[in-house]
Amino acid sequence: MSKLAVLGGSPVIDRNRHGKWPVVDDDCRKAVMAVLDRGVMSGSEAPEARAFQEEFAAFQGAKHALLTHSGTSALQVAIGALGIGEGDEVIIPAYSFVATALAIVSQGAIPIFVDVGEDGNLDASKLEAAISPRTKAIMPVHVHGMPADLDAIAKIVKPRGIAIIEDAAQAHGATYGGKKVGTYDAGSGFSLQSSKNLSAGEGGVYVTNDEDALDRANKIRNFAQNLARVGTGKWNAERPLDGSTHVSTGIGSMYRGNEMMAAFARAQLRKLPERTARSQENGLRLGKALAQLPGVTPPIVPANRTTVFHKYRVWIDPVAAGVDLSPTEMRDAVRKALAAEGCEVVMWQSDPMPAYPVFQDLRGYGKGFPWSAGDLDRVKANYGAENFPTSRRLLDSSIVLFSQTCPLIAQDAATVDAYADAFRKIWEHRADLVQVAKG
Repeated sequence: MSKLAVLGGSPVIDRNRHGKWPVVDDDCRKAVMAVLDRGVMSGSEAPEARAFQEEFAAFQGAKHALLTHSGTSALQVAIGALGIGEGDEVIIPAYSFVATALAIVSQGAIPIFVDVGEDGNLDASKLEAAISPRTKAIMPVHVHGMPADLDAIAKIVKPRGIAIIEDAAQAHGATYGGKKVGTYDAGSGFSLQSSKNLSAGEGGVYVTNDEDALDRANKIRNFAQNLARVGTGKWNAERPLDGSTHVSTGIGSMYRGNEMMAAFARAQLRKLPERTARSQENGLRLGKALAQLPGVTPPIVPANRTTVFHKYRVWIDPVAAGVDLSPTEMRDAVRKALAAEGCEVVMWQSDPMPAYPVFQDLRGYGKGFPWSAGDLDRVKANYGAENFPTSRRLLDSSIVLFSQTCPLIAQDAATVDAYADAFRKIWEHRADLVQVAKG
């Protein structure tokens, strides 16, 4: 092949060939227009929201689902449904999107971080040391659509009576032990944000098999009102906002979704299995190609799990590749070279969550809450950077192929194969990456 595009050669990929996400087709337009024609735009039991909840619960193999306005609020009502609050601790991985931790803080509880393994998921072997008498739940993240090792986690926490809440924001349809994630224990939260494999622009879904937890979560997402769900009170599909007055019985907010969001999500959900299967096929084929390159490690899928490849993170080892660069120099040079070849390449995150100022400063709601309600010395010790070496190494030594706007699920097989060609081209000329890094 010719020399690298970043050094003046011709790129492998026409950047305009990428598929964009979400795919807005006639089915989506008709679904949203039907809402406008009906004129019912909102309500905790409005017809589109109710139908989506039933369909999504069935898709995930769960008994119940509640539509929320974001994945973050879905996690927050999941936490609140267990009565977790002031002074309580919830353990989470150090590598995730910040919403995982902020959902805990927003409920008045304290996030405690644990390092991850090389797959980016919480390392169960480091979990026990993070548990304290204040620990009420653990919230593993099925990061990038790859399920965390739930059995290994449960073996440690369940004998202690600690609940498992799944952050399944990126994992719609992923399986663990032959069962779809989100229903393993106490409940879960999914995201419907526009980059997710199931998109509604914005939105989230709380999933549970527990009827009592469902009622508590439903109150939290509706101003903590004594609001009856369908089947337990009167309901009119044409007038879902009308009825008796309601009394707030505690602290809650308005975390409901809306009808256009639900209608769009329903249209997307009908096509999700086909799109997921195509994405999985493309992801595995790309991984097989990349695994042939020295120093390149694509996502590895354990035998008891399936991933939905929401993101496609690739490890790069300059030593194994025989390139005289530091990990971060190699990472940045490969990212720059791939981008020049026409690939979509991102970092997604730059630091482990405990390094963010919100957790280093511990200001919280202005006076140190919720951390002031816990063991502050323990929290400060937990948030130290030295506790998360694998999270740091993962971020320093890997890149994410594809992007939020142009994710893997939106690409055809030819585009995915072109990524393999671009990677092979760079690896054939990988000695030139030193010039890219130093230039």
